[in-house]
Amino acid sequence: MIAVRSPRELPEGLGGDFSVEEARHAGVGRSRLRRGDLAAPFRGARSTAIPSDGALAPAEAEEADAWRRIRAYVPVMPEHAFFVGPTAALIGGVPLPAGLHDELHVGVLDPRTPPRRPGLRGRHLSVAGTSLRAGLRLADPATTWATLAPHLGEYDMVAATDHLLRIPRSPGGLVRLTRTRPYATRADLERVLAANRWRGGPLLRRALERARTGASSRPETWTRLIIVDGGLPEPELDHDVFDARGAFVACGDLAYPHLRLAIEYDGAVHRDRERFLHDIDRTTRLHEAGWQDLHLTSPHVFGDAAEGLRRVVSARSRAALLRDVPRTRFGDL
Repeated sequence: MIAVRSPRELPEGLGGDFSVEEARHAGVGRSRLRRGDLAAPFRGARSTAIPSDGALAPAEAEEADAWRRIRAYVPVMPEHAFFVGPTAALIGGVPLPAGLHDELHVGVLDPRTPPRRPGLRGRHLSVAGTSLRAGLRLADPATTWATLAPHLGEYDMVAATDHLLRIPRSPGGLVRLTRTRPYATRADLERVLAANRWRGGPLLRRALERARTGASSRPETWTRLIIVDGGLPEPELDHDVFDARGAFVACGDLAYPHLRLAIEYDGAVHRDRERFLHDIDRTTRLHEAGWQDLHLTSPHVFGDAAEGLRRVVSARSRAALLRDVPRTRFGDL
């Protein structure tokens, strides 16, 4: 029986992602760089092979794979290049739909030549601000926004704009803020929009017109747009509800204050037991304060939007009726 020799340990200083040039300088031979425990995601780059996590949801697995390729590309990334479009948005935390990370998007300023490698999509830019995030070079928030237009539909372009324009706040003062300014102001986006003829310029202008500063998530933006495009009045965003004594009750994702109706989007986090119990208490407090609440989930927003809209119409009608019913105290019953 022939014993199979384990691959020689790599120098500690290389880390999990490195260039072939770095490895050669560290004394790693060519044959070692061809061993099966190393992946070659890009020419001239090597990464320690990491098994895929089958427990991740498809969208999470897509993002995790994109992050692995980002880290693998950085050691061979030209000094003048920077991430743009969906890749910069992923790094910067901008909400995106699934299916945008088959390639890494890399930009350069004219007259540089964009990188051309399998798995990369290079792009020339005549103007671009750049920044560092977690040690990665990427387009600044406003430039990232402008480079997203070729990849997104209107609702998702508005959601990305909402995310950048959102002014951080702490409803009820319950959470200490670590950031108090938006990632970009409307003036920042208008300035970048005017500085170049961007692909998707009309979409960028439309998204900027439809964007608001109060949306906390991509689903909330979609919900607002579905409501407005369905012909209903635009709801308020991030609306604080107080009881008769002036005590903070809850913050509604979207709200019609004159109807005392809050509209909530419940994502996967709401399936957590602790969050589930919190939501029940929150609904009780809202009802005690004379408010109604409507809860929508992914099928009502990203699936059958007509059904989601129907539920909002019905909730508005119900809230209008209840608003006109004289309120009684428990002791009067």
